Amino acid sequence: MTDQTITATPVNAPDILRNQPLSRQVDITLETTILEPTSHRYDSASGGSTTFILPQKGVLDAPNAAIVFELISPEGDQVVGYNLQAGGLGMVRRITARCGGTIISQCELAGHYANLKSHFSSQNVREGVLDSRHISSNRFERRVTPQKIAAGSATTSYHQLYNVEADQCSGFGENNNRNANNTHALQRSKRLSNVAGRGPEVVIKLADLFEIFAENKLPLMAMAQTEIEIEWEKCGDPNVAAAAQVDNVLIQADIPNSNLNANSARGQRGTATMTTPNMILDYIHYDDVERQKIYDAVNTQGGMRLDFTEVLITRGVNPAGTANPGGLGAETYEVVESNHIIGMAQKEVKKIYIQKGYDLYSARGTTEINADYPGAIGAKNHRNIVLNQFKSTQIPGEKYNWFINNQRIYNRDIDNPAVAHNYLSQCGGNWSVPQTYYDTMTYNPTALDQLVSTDVVNAVSTQDANGNSGVTRRYLGGESNVIGLSLDKYREMGSVPGNGTRIGSAPIEFNYSRVSVQASAANGGAGGSSTCEVNLTFYICYRRSLIIRSLGVDVSDS
Repeated sequence: MTDQTITATPVNAPDILRNQPLSRQVDITLETTILEPTSHRYDSASGGSTTFILPQKGVLDAPNAAIVFELISPEGDQVVGYNLQAGGLGMVRRITARCGGTIISQCELAGHYANLKSHFSSQNVREGVLDSRHISSNRFERRVTPQKIAAGSATTSYHQLYNVEADQCSGFGENNNRNANNTHALQRSKRLSNVAGRGPEVVIKLADLFEIFAENKLPLMAMAQTEIEIEWEKCGDPNVAAAAQVDNVLIQADIPNSNLNANSARGQRGTATMTTPNMILDYIHYDDVERQKIYDAVNTQGGMRLDFTEVLITRGVNPAGTANPGGLGAETYEVVESNHIIGMAQKEVKKIYIQKGYDLYSARGTTEINADYPGAIGAKNHRNIVLNQFKSTQIPGEKYNWFINNQRIYNRDIDNPAVAHNYLSQCGGNWSVPQTYYDTMTYNPTALDQLVSTDVVNAVSTQDANGNSGVTRRYLGGESNVIGLSLDKYREMGSVPGNGTRIGSAPIEFNYSRVSVQASAANGGAGGSSTCEVNLTFYICYRRSLIIRSLGVDVSDS
């Protein structure tokens, strides 16, 4: 390839490739194909990968391309299922698209990212569409619980959030399944079978996993051989005791419904095998006029440009607080600060999301894994048996700000959940989750007890004699608390060049602080504290361009 070719300006892709209205009527033929992989392997303890090679024909209707798979449980029929929120999305660790051996797009933690983005969909879409595709369970309800503090006093009402499908109770909390051992459980239609073909299949659109498929159609007829590789998350390890497994894609089908700390450990390992996945593809065959437009653009000196959004994943750690287990007469509170440098020099950044969670694998985290949040005894802890790692936890005392291009983004640090929610919603329209799913009322101990308790609150029973109330409410409060920042000028313009913010030589800085709590001996000592490290996962969305030429492809950040 000559220097002249490299420096030539690419031309814009024709309208038929850019998901926008056409200026004239176009004749097309649609071809649907079920594509089998060229290779596939999966092991529950280590994960696996699947590779597809796309035929070089037509124009791929990329926004509607989908992968289909089924998990099988060797532990037994209908004993495990997908976690409530992410469902089958949680199986995707990484997805990579290559053309002629060149990586054109790649997304780490693709399942986490897709799950995060799904919260911009309305509640109706999540329940009526995504739950059917991903075999997730996103039907939530809020139960108003009036509680009288003392005789003659005023009542205080709280919206207790719970999952309707898993808890199988009415809007007033009455039990609809009188089997005390199986009241809190995944729906039968969403449990894994131990026989292939008898369990639910997961359908995931590739557009949910990386943006290049969401924003463009791909002219496979004018491209080198294109390959899609999907790397799968591991499930349970058959050689590790069930109780010792912390994070897993799968959860128990029968959810423990009595004392939290006694039942938070797993009863099943959550092991799985995977049937050979297939890919559902639609090829669009355009008339001669439109096909020639594509070839003409590709054969120009600079080639044809398709703009898209890439997602870069980086991690940071807010350090552990001071630990002084046992012997304390009162809880101690410590502000823990951290500064995170994100190097995106000369890139056009569009959005940044941050997923948060306590590090349950650190030395401190293993001690505090079943820790009750400060002052909320028996209410809510770090281990989550219905969401596992597919959550973003509201941390007590959070405060943050950004420095971009040497400018402070907010004139004062963000420490109000409502304000943080507003900035997050600017990234995708609306962050559509129930209020208590996002905000736990800043961990006020009394409020948190009321919000998530399934036991007796202020001498008033919130469950029947068998403990048959909303067990899941213990695990949902504040677990969809993502930090978001939009750097787009206009959200509707997508990946149009110049719509994002060009980062100069100075890196992006994120300043974050939270409150670390060391519980008193009376409230559990080290086992009731929240001092362990907090992991921060940054999803940085920035604009890239795919340049398609007759001799191959290039990817550019310019």
